[in-house]
Amino acid sequence: MNRITLLVLGIALSVNLAYSQPIIKKYRNAHPTSFAIVVDSATYQNTGNSIDKYQQALENEGLSALILIDTWNDPNEIRDELERLYHSNPPLEGAVFIGDIPIPMLRDAQHLTSAFKMDQQGRFSIQRSSVPSDRFYEDFDLRFSFIKQDSSNELLFYYSLNAESAQTIKKEIYSGRIRPPVDDESKYSMIENYLKRVVRQKAQKPTLSHAMTIAGHGYHSEALSAWEGELLALREQFPQFYQPGGSITNLYHSMRSDLKQTVLRELENPDLDLALFHAHGGVEAQYLLGDPPLPTIAAQVEAIKFFLRGKLRAAKRSKKSIAEVQSDYIKRYNIPPEWFEGAFDDSLTQTDSLAWANRDIEVTDIETLAPQPELIVFDECFNGAFHHSPYIAGQYVFGNGNTIAAIANSVNVMQDIWADEFLGLLGFGLRVGLYHRMNSYLESHIIGDPTFAFHYQGGADLNHLLIQRKAHIKHWKSLLKSDQVPLRRLAIHALSRNQGSRFTESLLEIYRSDPSFIVRLAVLRALAAQRSPEFEHILFETINDPYELVRRKTVSLMGDIGNPAYIAPLLKTIFTDPAKRVAFNAQTALEKIDVRNIDYERLPQTLNAYPGKESLEQYLSQKVFYKYDWIYKEVLPEIKSDSLQLKKRIRAVRYFRNYRLHRAVPELIEIAKEPGQQPAVRVALLEALGWFTFSNQRLLIISACDEILAQLDAPADIHNEALKTKNRLHQGANHPLTP
Repeated sequence: MNRITLLVLGIALSVNLAYSQPIIKKYRNAHPTSFAIVVDSATYQNTGNSIDKYQQALENEGLSALILIDTWNDPNEIRDELERLYHSNPPLEGAVFIGDIPIPMLRDAQHLTSAFKMDQQGRFSIQRSSVPSDRFYEDFDLRFSFIKQDSSNELLFYYSLNAESAQTIKKEIYSGRIRPPVDDESKYSMIENYLKRVVRQKAQKPTLSHAMTIAGHGYHSEALSAWEGELLALREQFPQFYQPGGSITNLYHSMRSDLKQTVLRELENPDLDLALFHAHGGVEAQYLLGDPPLPTIAAQVEAIKFFLRGKLRAAKRSKKSIAEVQSDYIKRYNIPPEWFEGAFDDSLTQTDSLAWANRDIEVTDIETLAPQPELIVFDECFNGAFHHSPYIAGQYVFGNGNTIAAIANSVNVMQDIWADEFLGLLGFGLRVGLYHRMNSYLESHIIGDPTFAFHYQGGADLNHLLIQRKAHIKHWKSLLKSDQVPLRRLAIHALSRNQGSRFTESLLEIYRSDPSFIVRLAVLRALAAQRSPEFEHILFETINDPYELVRRKTVSLMGDIGNPAYIAPLLKTIFTDPAKRVAFNAQTALEKIDVRNIDYERLPQTLNAYPGKESLEQYLSQKVFYKYDWIYKEVLPEIKSDSLQLKKRIRAVRYFRNYRLHRAVPELIEIAKEPGQQPAVRVALLEALGWFTFSNQRLLIISACDEILAQLDAPADIHNEALKTKNRLHQGANHPLTP
């Protein structure tokens, strides 16, 4: 921009401040859909030329791009503007937030996440116990009440999800964040350089032919069958990786001790288009490696010494008594005192530090790297925490390489999600934003340009289909016959949303005839969303599916439904399924169903492979029955206790959010209905009961909510939670496979 342009813009921004209206730089040509570039005034003043070129590049791709410039002192200003554009002509399909755009911090919406269940009333700060989420801007059916603006970071705005709101995520638009991992003035040059890269790559039209996947330690609890299943499913989604001219590199944490160096080297491969990380993570790190293989006793001893030195150093950092920590380990494990030696020696401290550094990818590693994949998916906790500086996904995107977009999580994420659901559609030229619009988790975000798409020649334009022909039933039915797995999976998604229960019989037929892992898993998800008798019955078939993830999700759903008819197939799975995660989840499911009155004589003959009734009784006693004893002897008495501290009573209540034990529901309801109970306990109980979305007791819970709503003298917060739980149970789980 020249000096005259800057002067005019500065005057316009001053006027804008006075009248609190955004400056809108309109598109030049009308296309079928529009796209909003939302930028704060300071960022536009510093990077306006690059933003203008980005706008033009979007127009060249067929999007009517608008630039919205303001100081943006309130997230609702942005949301209202986006909703207005969504209902305008051409309708809005997505947005990008460039620079210092307000960050909604959402509370009372943990059922919309995959794993985040932090106690909002506990010892954690309001910032740590809230979820940074742009679903605030994307889903207009979600309704929030404003709490406050953060006092230390003015970009953070706290909101509570209303009881009257939708209780599941179905986004109208998609969005992305162009927010560098720094807070100083260098952020403007990072944005400018990044946008130049985006414009350049839009002209180059990269294709999707080469990929890398990484499975870090602890992911899926080291279950190789889960890893194997995903690789087979990826082949269904991306056949081009397995054909001449393509490639896929699959790395597992135990393959080699120098995995970190291997990954960093591969990330700079100029042919690499896509990287998919499955690992544990933090805001500034990706945790790739656990303890290395220990082939000798001497190596095992050295590993214990390494661990103990780390514990002493951690005690020193947290100002705990080093002597007490050391004494505790000596007494508990009969460890020789000399194994703690050298914990604070400079040379050994440096050696240990280097050993830790070689296990994980830190944000400082990426600062000197030039990552090449245009798209990186971080199936890891906290890597996308864009309200922090630095954050590791931001370092990848705004660093020195060619990365255009990352999909990453602002808080923790569950391991057992379907992490690459819909991913194969990117091979058909689908925009990353439209792919991500089908992601229903509160914590998942696009970091970078959400309009990025790999070049694709041939076939239907999926971007056009999803935006302009989303209700075209005839066309979606024709895609069910496609020989391309991602297209059949997408057709199931579209037809399920358009036809609901009218599509049930077709889903059952597809499950029983389609050879694809991905398609059958998609059918399971679609049927689970219906919560119909047909869904509950098909689980007797899906528990034997060849795909490990179908079986794993099936046994979890059986536990969440609680039908005693599932006991026998769950027991069979525990004893016979070769996949460790499936057997473990089956045991967890069995703990939720009341099996104490099981009729051993009537169990199917298929269980005869297990050695005898006595052994089966012993197994159940050791693995399942003790859970009931614990619930009835410890947890429920703690909830009922008038003398116990309030925080301990609520902690006991929160147990039922993860472990939805159906037999306990009637007692939980009775406590929640008692007018004499502490209001905070009643609220916590009602919130916990809202997690029983598949339970065969959910109608009983809904009826109890109606009774509480009829209690005119009940406190407002109890009424609010009763209404929210009722709505949650009516609408179902946010993601049917992650209830």
